[in-house]
Amino acid sequence: MALSPLNVIILNYGTPDLAIASAESVQPQIEAIGGRLILVDNASPDNSAEKLSAWAASKPGAPLEIILSPVNGGFAAGNNLGIKAGEAAFYLLLNSDTLVEPGALAALLGAMKERPKLGLAGPLILDEAGAIAVSRFRKRTPFSEFVEATGLDIFYNRFREHVVPIFEDEADAPDWISFACVMIRKDVIEEVGLLDEGYFMYFEDSAYGLKAAHKGWRGARIDAARVRHFEAKSSGVEDAAAEHKRLPRYYYAARARYFIDHYGRAGFVAANLFWLAGRAVNYARILTLKAPKKTAKGRARDIWSGPDFTPPGMVKKS
Repeated sequence: MALSPLNVIILNYGTPDLAIASAESVQPQIEAIGGRLILVDNASPDNSAEKLSAWAASKPGAPLEIILSPVNGGFAAGNNLGIKAGEAAFYLLLNSDTLVEPGALAALLGAMKERPKLGLAGPLILDEAGAIAVSRFRKRTPFSEFVEATGLDIFYNRFREHVVPIFEDEADAPDWISFACVMIRKDVIEEVGLLDEGYFMYFEDSAYGLKAAHKGWRGARIDAARVRHFEAKSSGVEDAAAEHKRLPRYYYAARARYFIDHYGRAGFVAANLFWLAGRAVNYARILTLKAPKKTAKGRARDIWSGPDFTPPGMVKKS
């Protein structure tokens, strides 16, 4: 099979209608470029496989492929299946809860071809209301946990280098970019490897971006490319903290793996102690008659969860 100029991979888990809408938004651009669309279903427990297969059947001759994974191996594993499905000069990983605006793929490809050391490129991501969403980030350090947990501007401003999100009024170069939509150069995958499947979900994008940066590959946001992202529709984790719900264990397992991988076990312990200290500072707001910032239920205990956790969904679909 000839090398494809671009393979677009959409990973689905229980959101077939969103995945199809995302595929419809990007398919004309894929065909214009001469690329391929690869839809991966991660052993969804609903009728996703049937819906995706029926949609593909309605597109005879289209350059697309449906992959039905027998297991839900998580975000990294599902995207790796798509990457391994065929060689391409560039790969675009695209969340199922996205809509790609016209011209986005051409803009991303153009930037990658113009800048040989640009290994990962993401679009300007717009939220459901059309506002610019944060998609550029700094490296998360153990002390970042303290700054974030305080929820106070005085610490955000004083220790800006430890604030993970890069906001619109900041010109800092990102250490990593969001994988809600990211284009990755083939050379990066050959040098850095596939996504780390030890991360079931969350932190795999930061881990991969930092690993690529260590090898000399840069990441950037290309504002001429625009993608709408209906954040949290495919996982719901972002909403849980705001609603004081408990986060899933795989979130904490990924968090533990990240800190241990980058800072060792001592760094993991330090991150947790910094978070607890920051939470204590946040609770001091009560002295000024202000309510503490909401956080996920049980977080003070759950942050001590280790990285070794296999979600129940990582079993073969019957």
